[in-house]
Amino acid sequence: MTKTNDKMKEAAQQIIALMKEHGTNWAKPWTGIGGVHNAKSKKPYRGSNIFWLSLSAHAQGFESNEWATFKQWQELGASIKKGSKATPIFFFSVLERDNKETGEKDKFGFWKSYSVFNAAQVEGYETAKPATQFDAIKAAETYVANSGAEIRNGGDRAYYHPIGDYIGMPPREAFEGATGYYSTLLHELTHWTGHKSRCDRDLTGGFGSENYAKEELVAECGAALLCMNLGVEKQATPEHAKYLNNWMQAIGDDYKVIFTAMSKAQKAIDHLDSLQESIAIAAE
Repeated sequence: MTKTNDKMKEAAQQIIALMKEHGTNWAKPWTGIGGVHNAKSKKPYRGSNIFWLSLSAHAQGFESNEWATFKQWQELGASIKKGSKATPIFFFSVLERDNKETGEKDKFGFWKSYSVFNAAQVEGYETAKPATQFDAIKAAETYVANSGAEIRNGGDRAYYHPIGDYIGMPPREAFEGATGYYSTLLHELTHWTGHKSRCDRDLTGGFGSENYAKEELVAECGAALLCMNLGVEKQATPEHAKYLNNWMQAIGDDYKVIFTAMSKAQKAIDHLDSLQESIAIAAE
């Protein structure tokens, strides 16, 4: 096993430990930091790296959401504090090779790992000021509306109906507060992106199946990332308790499951973001 795979397996084990410690509220420790980005390029990190960096910041008490490699901090005129431990981030790359027999190109996918440090771990750098606060609930309402997803309110459970292609939600007053409502709605909205006309994920698995557990993990990761992006506090729901053991089993059997789930969740968010951009262009 390569060093990158070793690091990925270790990260997956941390996920299981987090689930055991926090139960269905496993995402809460890391969804509050938001805006995780590279200090030099200013570009936001994506997918699983948002999770790992936020989790690392939470565990070590870092208030900054800025990260960079050793070399990048040097280029910024900063130096790493003695004794600081790096946090791994992961990127999936595709290598193409000519196939002499077929005359076509064969593609090989592999994971690469880089080490980064938080701004709190360096000297000689002024941490960026937090972004201005905004109306989180209004932002979530607008985001969902711009998706164009059909929302049917009523009943006693939240769900996505893939054949009818609509989201069912209990009345808003059935939730303890607005954050609980939107946290659940964003979970179902992530499911909605799995339709064959959008991100085309496998939504056929029945409850208790491996495919079902993996799709639920995608939806939960998507909801957590959306809550972070929109400033909504992620809340666990009692319904998610029955999924927890399936998630842990799926991750335990294949440590790359969490990376795949985060990747699919990021693609779901990319699709939803593209719908926001379409609305903005149309309004110009």
